[in-house]
Amino acid sequence: MITTIKSIFILILKIIISLVLLIFLILAVLYSGTTIYNFPQTKPFAGSEIFNPYNTQDSIQYKANFHAHTYSWYGLTHGGNTDKEVYDAYMKKGYDIACISNYHKISTYHSALTPLYIPAYEHGYNVNKAHYLVINAEKVSYGDFPLWQSSSHQQTIIDVLRKNAEIVTIAHPKFGGGRSYENISTIVGYHLMEVLNHYRNSEAFWDQALSVGKLSWIIGNDDIHDLQDPTIFKIWNIIFSNTYSRDSILSNLKKGNNYVVQSENGSTENSFVSCIKKDENTFRFNFGNEVDTILFIGQNGDIKQINTKIKSAQYSFGTADTYVRVVAHNKKSSIFLNPLFRYDGIKLPYVANLNATKNLFLTWICRLFFISLAMFTIMAWKKVIFLNTNPDNNIEM
Repeated sequence: MITTIKSIFILILKIIISLVLLIFLILAVLYSGTTIYNFPQTKPFAGSEIFNPYNTQDSIQYKANFHAHTYSWYGLTHGGNTDKEVYDAYMKKGYDIACISNYHKISTYHSALTPLYIPAYEHGYNVNKAHYLVINAEKVSYGDFPLWQSSSHQQTIIDVLRKNAEIVTIAHPKFGGGRSYENISTIVGYHLMEVLNHYRNSEAFWDQALSVGKLSWIIGNDDIHDLQDPTIFKIWNIIFSNTYSRDSILSNLKKGNNYVVQSENGSTENSFVSCIKKDENTFRFNFGNEVDTILFIGQNGDIKQINTKIKSAQYSFGTADTYVRVVAHNKKSSIFLNPLFRYDGIKLPYVANLNATKNLFLTWICRLFFISLAMFTIMAWKKVIFLNTNPDNNIEM
């Protein structure tokens, strides 16, 4: 009897140790794909010219949500409704674009229902939720770094995602602790930042990136997981495009010809009409109705000017102003605009066009370390498999 109990105990011990070693092996294999980068130097926007993304604004507006989850992966991920139920719900609410963005899975449900179908998915299964919203994706990438991530780890993922997608978005940077201000000041290569999401407001992260001269445009989404959630249908994107086509809408989104609405009740009291240049350094922002409070936000997220109870307000760039963005608050809804910023009049400082160079020496030191760790784990597992199961002998690893 005692012999049998010892044999069962040893078997259970072998299974537990094997599972732990398997986890170590998977982590070692995933982290062996790390690339170490040298990142470009950062500096605030500068130049004699001021770029206005709304200077050539189209007249037709499209309402869009790019971040929504449905039942997927046999229920392993959080999603309470079918693709059809979620898509139909957005259509009934007057949306023109309703992406289904499940984790590491592209939905094709509505690909034949609308010319504005955009394939998308959410990338990331790391514990701190350093995720990405991958828009107009050709295929899914499954690699990730599940535990700790440095800026180089995050840059590795961005470079992989760029190969198979038109737009890479930093998803909910404030949520989960997956992004630090250092990360957001360093990484490059993405196009948009999900500043508004019902989980978090990430304006501070956006201002951090803008303040070091890294230009990305705003995006805001529900990030729906269940149609019963009372917070949905309250954050959306307005994209300008005179052409009813996916390519035109995505092109204008990448040009910053869009804005985001956040609402308490799913409706808005206002609309953004235009931003018109009055003279070399002065711009007038016009809204459809009176705005309760207009905030002009600049370098380091500082509030530069406040206007109240006004339908139109103007701002004059001072010599110290690097960028200015506008948030227009009404009682139950707010409008968030893209920034106007200084540049040299020639090349726009898109963060998507910046490149981090690979440090091959440190990259291979890092990779060899994790490859060695993987090999050590395999050898340790072999020791466990051949662990002496005869309880009359000594147990040796």
